[in-house]
Amino acid sequence: MKLRKIILVGLTAILFWQINSFCQSNAPEMNPEIADMFSEIFSNAPPPPKGFATPLDYLKSFTNAADIVKAYRSGKISREEAELAGEMDKVAPSDKNPMDTYGKVVDQDGQPVVGAKVRGFLDFEEQDNDEEHDTNTDSQGQFNFLGLHGQGMAFVPEKDGYEFNQRFAYNRPNNYLPDPNNPFIVHMWKLRGAEPMTHYDVESSIPRDGTAINFNLLTVRKDVSGGLAAQMLRDPLEIAPKDLRKPFNWSVTLSITNGGLLEYTNQLYPYEAPSEGYQKSITLSFTTNMVGWQSWTKRDYYFNDNAGQIYGRMTVEVHAGAPTPEAFFEINAFANPNNSRNLEFDPLKQIR
Repeated sequence: MKLRKIILVGLTAILFWQINSFCQSNAPEMNPEIADMFSEIFSNAPPPPKGFATPLDYLKSFTNAADIVKAYRSGKISREEAELAGEMDKVAPSDKNPMDTYGKVVDQDGQPVVGAKVRGFLDFEEQDNDEEHDTNTDSQGQFNFLGLHGQGMAFVPEKDGYEFNQRFAYNRPNNYLPDPNNPFIVHMWKLRGAEPMTHYDVESSIPRDGTAINFNLLTVRKDVSGGLAAQMLRDPLEIAPKDLRKPFNWSVTLSITNGGLLEYTNQLYPYEAPSEGYQKSITLSFTTNMVGWQSWTKRDYYFNDNAGQIYGRMTVEVHAGAPTPEAFFEINAFANPNNSRNLEFDPLKQIR
C-alpha cells in the first residue's frame, strides 16, 4: 500500500499532463501502464455527481484541499481518489481555467433586475490583484462572461435603488457547468424606502445567577418595564480564572411577553420582519458534553413588541466565561415603532 501511494504521488504530475494532453487532437496516446493504473483506481468508484461524465472529470473539478476533504468524508470519493485529487490540485494550471459564466440577477421577489452593472473579478494564483471585467444585465436580468480564464471568479452587481451585501460576493462554484438555460443566480434587495427607526449598539451586562434584566427595545437600555427580558444561568456560578477555559454548563433565555423573537441565520437582507413564526421565549443551552461547546454566543433575531406595534431586528452577543460578577451582554438593534415590518434603515431618518 505504501509503495502504491508513493507511485501514485510521484507520477501525478505526469498523469495530469497526460490527462490534459489526452484531450488534445494532436496528443500522444496515454502510457498503457498509466492507463491501467487509472482503470484500477476508478474501477470501484461511485458514479460521478450530475454534470460530470466520469469520476475523473469530477476529481479534476476540485480546486482546493477543503473541498477534497469534504468529498472524501462524505463518501463521494475514496482515499486514493482524494490523494490523486490533492496532487492534481498542486499541479493544475489553475490560472488557465475557463471561467465562462451565464448569470441572472433577481430581487427579493424573484423579479429580474434589468440594467444592473455586474462587476466580475478574476482571481489568479500567480498575481496579487484581481482582474476586473464589467457587463450589464439585459431585459431578463441575465448577464454572461465568456472567454475569460483564471483560478476563480466573483460577481458584484450594482444598481441605484437596490442593495447588494458586499460581504457576500457571489463566487463561481468549482463544479459550475456553463449553461445559458440554467443561469447562476445572484440576489439583490430592491429598496422600498426607509422609515423612521431607532438604532442602538449597547454594551451591557446581566447577572449569571438567572436574575432577569429587562431592556427597552427602542433604546436598548436597561428598563424594568422594557419589553426584552434576558436571563443567564451558569453552573457552577463561581469558577476560578484558571478553570474558565474548561467547559461548564450555562444557558441564556431571551423573552418578550407582548411579542416574540424569531432567529434568522445567513440572511443577506434582513430588511422585512416576518409576519408570523415568533416565539415568546428562546433558550440557548450549552452543556459540558455537547459537541462544539463554547463560552459565548452571538445570534441574530427578528422581534416584535406591543402586539405588533414595534418590529425590529437585533444581534445579541453573550459571554458567559468572564470572571466578573456579571456576564458581558451586547445588543445591536434596529426598531421600527410605526406598526410596520419595514426594517430598511437610513441614518438620516434615525429616531434619537
